[in-house]
Amino acid sequence: AADYCLYSSSTFLVLTLGAGTYGFTLDDNLGEFVLSHPDMKIPETSSIMSFNEANTPKWDEPLQEVVGKWKSGTGANGKRFSSRYIGSMVGDV
Repeated sequence: AADYCLYSSSTFLVLTLGAGTYGFTLDDNLGEFVLSHPDMKIPETSSIMSFNEANTPKWDEPLQEVVGKWKSGTGANGKRFSSRYIGSMVGDV
């Protein structure tokens, strides 16, 4: 299982339990997260990735390998991905 929250104009919670990824949006009126993005997937047309690469050395070897292949264009689809740098704390919290 893994999850993260993103604080922006809305508050999002993204969760996986190992079989699918689900996005929830905080409903201020209810005070609860409501499922807003079922079955989230990386778009086939995507070419940009964004995460805190400073933590790469702390990742397990399989994840480091996958990200390395995305950067070099030697991953499953052969597409090269570039990093998106946002330069703000909010996107990384």
